[in-house]
Amino acid sequence: MRASTLSLFVLVLVLAVAVSQVKGVALTASTTDNLNGVYLVNAGDGWAVGAAGTIQNYDGSSWSLVASGTTSDLFSVSFGPPTNSNPNAGFAVGGSGGTAVAVYWGGASWFPINSGLTGSGAQRLSSVFELNPTDAWAVDGVTGTFWHWSGSAGSGGGWVSVGSASAGLNSVFMTSPTDGWAVGLGGIIYRFQGGAWTAYTSVGQTLNSVFMIDQNDGWAVGATGVIYQYSSGLWTGPLSPSPTNQNLNSIFMLSSSEGWAVGTAGTVLQYSNGIWMLVQNQSGTIQDLNSVYFAGSNGWAVGNVGTFITLTQTTPTPSGLPSATLTSVYLSNPDDGWMVGCSTGGCGSGAGEPVLVHWNGETFSRGTSTATTADLLSVFMLNPSEGWAVGGIGTTPVIVHYTGGIWTQVPSPSIGGVLRSIFMIDSVSGWAVGDNGAILRYSGGSWGAVSSPTSNTLRSIFMLGDSDGWAAGDSGTILRYQSGSWISYPSPTTSQLNSLYLMDESHGWAVGASGTILHYDGSIWLTVAGPVSTNLNSVTQVNSQQGWAVGDGGTILQWTGSGWYQFTPVPPLSGSPDLNSIDILPNGFGFIVGAPAAPGAQATVLQAPNMSPIPETPYPELLLLAALGLTLVSKTVCRRKRLRLDGARMYHPGDTFK
Repeated sequence: MRASTLSLFVLVLVLAVAVSQVKGVALTASTTDNLNGVYLVNAGDGWAVGAAGTIQNYDGSSWSLVASGTTSDLFSVSFGPPTNSNPNAGFAVGGSGGTAVAVYWGGASWFPINSGLTGSGAQRLSSVFELNPTDAWAVDGVTGTFWHWSGSAGSGGGWVSVGSASAGLNSVFMTSPTDGWAVGLGGIIYRFQGGAWTAYTSVGQTLNSVFMIDQNDGWAVGATGVIYQYSSGLWTGPLSPSPTNQNLNSIFMLSSSEGWAVGTAGTVLQYSNGIWMLVQNQSGTIQDLNSVYFAGSNGWAVGNVGTFITLTQTTPTPSGLPSATLTSVYLSNPDDGWMVGCSTGGCGSGAGEPVLVHWNGETFSRGTSTATTADLLSVFMLNPSEGWAVGGIGTTPVIVHYTGGIWTQVPSPSIGGVLRSIFMIDSVSGWAVGDNGAILRYSGGSWGAVSSPTSNTLRSIFMLGDSDGWAAGDSGTILRYQSGSWISYPSPTTSQLNSLYLMDESHGWAVGASGTILHYDGSIWLTVAGPVSTNLNSVTQVNSQQGWAVGDGGTILQWTGSGWYQFTPVPPLSGSPDLNSIDILPNGFGFIVGAPAAPGAQATVLQAPNMSPIPETPYPELLLLAALGLTLVSKTVCRRKRLRLDGARMYHPGDTFK
């Protein structure tokens, strides 16, 4: 047996911190009153409202106090929709001592407009949204009453109660005179359509602010850092991981891809490139921030004790990877790929956060997901903009779909277990396999179960096209898909099979428990002698003279055309971590991923083919990366083998974590 030597260089990569500009600003007219709401008409004209009737105006250079006409606390201010501000018509609302108040800016001064605000439903108006000077909505934070303003301020206009919610409401946002949303205590969400407010859903966690980009796209934030997204009729969330567990009090979206949220203890979040990230607060404030608003690329946040914070729209640097076991990797190209793994609470725990990690060619960042906390065991990317991952926890399978920069959970048939491998043929057709012999097919925009000839767990699927494919799993199970159905295929082993790779219809490999290696010659599967007895988790073949397999205890094997030989890394991998998945592109660039080298350490990631370091800006969490010296000339795969046509090249995903 020949031993090959593999040189490893271990690099420590750390998270990059978001460096958007955040700074405190000294006020021309200072106040220690809490500021609760802010609105920017434009970059040179803004308003802030707060406790004891405080109103301040921004003239482009400083904030100054303006008489409000009330001593009641004010919580919200609006001068029209974000895209259609009116500098000469604005509403501010609030209340103290169980009595609601509203004031109006007519271009010269603020004056009360309380006509109609009577009865038990008018105790404390928490939010207001102006559509135009004669059409506005406000909601009550105590009673949940919806209040509609119609008419002209100062000449006959007034408020009318239009129903009430089941609990207090904290925020209202109108997308048009006939469509709007309100959110509040206990996670209630109401929608205005057909001239009436009706309960839409409840998420169970108090929501403090809602912002709609249009009628089909919006966001809501609330207690303990929860973030929900609305898309095409559904509110999904909470997004996981959330960058904070602080209460989020206000959200503002500049577009579907750029936004901000603020909350308690000086929390500032920025949304960019599909990811919400905690922004380093250079002002050092620990005051609660209660409201945020933007005009163009410049914004303001306001908070307790008269706090003002300026915000400048920039692109943040991605954050990184938590300590977790990585189970699968897929590269679309050298500058784009994804890794998935067990939840941060540990494999099988169902605790912590889902792990989805993006590679952008330079750094690793945490992806945004609406999935429940579960282990993700297999990932497949159709292109940098669309992909799928599967997994689950206990008896609950999980399927997530990546589009629009976010991983969104989609319905899965019940299989009494988890899904362990996914293979997409194209954007409209794919397969997944898992526990109890489950086989799912993606067709017509949804996943459905198909007949399986086995009840054994299936751990890897590999398709050669629409009409030919393979699956393998426990007890040496091998299945083949032909003529529209899956059938059992003779297997020479009873060992658990973890990974499949087919060069074509006549050449393939399978690897599994206790160093099991099988070869397919176009007719039958045969056992092949291997150099190790450790579990093998992923296999690929580059060409007839070169292949790779990885497994437990840092095992790396190479196929030379005549046999499998073990690599001996120099220096050895620290802690001999289990290696679970490999994906290497035709140019030789790729990753091997696996478990942390030691408890509490970061996931193991090995990089091929050269030893040049990947630049990374330092910050809080560490990622262990080893530059793995592999010379792979044509094509390689991952433990999640994939089939991908690229000229004359084919790639094959289809393995899963044990």
